[in-house]
Amino acid sequence: MKRKILLVDDEEIFLRPLAKTILSAGFLVGTASSVPEAREKLRNDEFDLVVSDVRMPGTDGIAFTRSLHEEFPDLPVILMTAYGSIRTAVDAMKAGAGDYLLKPFEPDEMLLLIRRTMEIHDLRVADKYRVSRNQEAFEFRKTVVCESGAMRRLQEDVENILPLDTTVLLSGETGTGKQLIARGIHYGGPRKNGPMIEINCAAIPETLFESELFGFAKGSFTGATNERKGLFHLADGGTLFLDEIGEVPLALQPKLLSAIQERKFIRIGGSRQIDVDVRIIAATNKSLDEEIAAGRFRKDLFFRLNVFPIRVPPLRERKEDIPVLCDIFLRRYARKCGKPIVRLSPASVAAIQTYDWPGNVRELENIVERAVIREKGEELRIPPDLLYPSGTGEALPFSSEMPFKEAKERVVSSFEKRYIEDLLRKSGGKLTDAAKAAGMDNKNFSEKMKRYGIALDDYR
Repeated sequence: MKRKILLVDDEEIFLRPLAKTILSAGFLVGTASSVPEAREKLRNDEFDLVVSDVRMPGTDGIAFTRSLHEEFPDLPVILMTAYGSIRTAVDAMKAGAGDYLLKPFEPDEMLLLIRRTMEIHDLRVADKYRVSRNQEAFEFRKTVVCESGAMRRLQEDVENILPLDTTVLLSGETGTGKQLIARGIHYGGPRKNGPMIEINCAAIPETLFESELFGFAKGSFTGATNERKGLFHLADGGTLFLDEIGEVPLALQPKLLSAIQERKFIRIGGSRQIDVDVRIIAATNKSLDEEIAAGRFRKDLFFRLNVFPIRVPPLRERKEDIPVLCDIFLRRYARKCGKPIVRLSPASVAAIQTYDWPGNVRELENIVERAVIREKGEELRIPPDLLYPSGTGEALPFSSEMPFKEAKERVVSSFEKRYIEDLLRKSGGKLTDAAKAAGMDNKNFSEKMKRYGIALDDYR
């Protein structure tokens, strides 16, 4: 996306050639010959930077900058002055200017300062909003372990959509790596040089959700002393990753649907429509079909998100990847802890392959890190108490590190999967017989099988 700059100077003979120079450098330009005109343009359009003269009729650039900083705290400003002094520079920076230029100046000097000011501003935004601007292409094959057939199929899906701008819906259990895959799609695609804004929908209080996502205008509610850009706006030109999309409040879903569909929205308390160019990637650990049936998720929003669905398999369905992942984590934490560990013990190799990994890749990483911290030799041993904290020798379907609600869902999911598998074994893979034994109709039984990745052919 091209950046838009507002030039403010009362001297038309200076304003026009300056605008032409900035346009030729690939920026969009707006001009104003007075402070009132500049204020009007800022209220009716979106700008990424203001370049203003210091001395103008009716007010001065420093006072203008100070008021801009109060009303638009995220908007960077460069001041131009023919009256350069240390005092002017100090006053400009105190007022909120990012830098200043002494007239006369060379066009290249001005363009260099504009780019530098924007880069500094972008870094500050990145720190505040966790925006990542990785300029290097994300090599999916080198970052995501895909030894198993399930992950090779996922890799093929990802590589098919990398050059496209398609909306993607990632589904899978907690800890399977949906966030990593979303980053892979962004950095491997055409928007890799734009921002990737990540928002965990489960972590935002319902009362703050709309303002976080869409921003608000100054004075729109008590405490809104300045306007604020929302995460949707900050993702302009890049990707918005909506993690745990199933947690979006039902009342806000129509506005989210409209923003995704139209690529435009209105801030809280605002009156002007804001256009954005954003790619959407969403992720969920819930069954959105079940959420729709329960009235907690809108069907039209689901269809808008489900353009290209990708299921991320749990670790128990991709056991060929476990030794490779374990080796990666072993080396990472051995280096971090300064330990001489070079390999996994044979007993531990067998243990990690038979364990069910209810916490998926995240649990594997945590257990390897804890084992590395304990280990004193060159061979990493994973004690049974790390895998079987109950002391029974049987894998628990949950981890004590999970929230209660998630742990409870794991227990239910583990029971349902094993129950369905047992019925299919007893029926010899006959769907109707298995569903009848469970007291369910074929459709619901099939949906459960699909949810847990169970294939009939495996039981015939």
